[in-house]
Amino acid sequence: MWPNLIPGDVLSSVEIQVTNLKPGMIAVFNKGNSTVHVVHRVLKVSKTIDEIIVESGGDRSGPDDCNWHFQFSDQIVSVTGVLRRGRYCPVRSVSVSDLLSPSIVVRIYNRIIRKLFW
Repeated sequence: MWPNLIPGDVLSSVEIQVTNLKPGMIAVFNKGNSTVHVVHRVLKVSKTIDEIIVESGGDRSGPDDCNWHFQFSDQIVSVTGVLRRGRYCPVRSVSVSDLLSPSIVVRIYNRIIRKLFW
């Protein structure tokens, strides 16, 4: 989710019905029954007769390789803000190509942000 979120960010969130997800929102997805959580932006929400299919992707990494399948009654955690300078701010929607942001640039950016805003 770089450059909008960086590893170690403290997020504020709220649990919502999956039916309320819209493209552009940021959600926390769970990989099966594991403790692995994926924070990605919702790219597309499709509804079929018996399920909701969500396509998601990182702001830098692009779309996921898989779709997330939910029942209409399921709930999901939606990110509402990120802690910056002691207060929660909305998460911006800036996208950066991999070509413009090699890993060394990302690491340097993350260190600068941590020094300035944490």
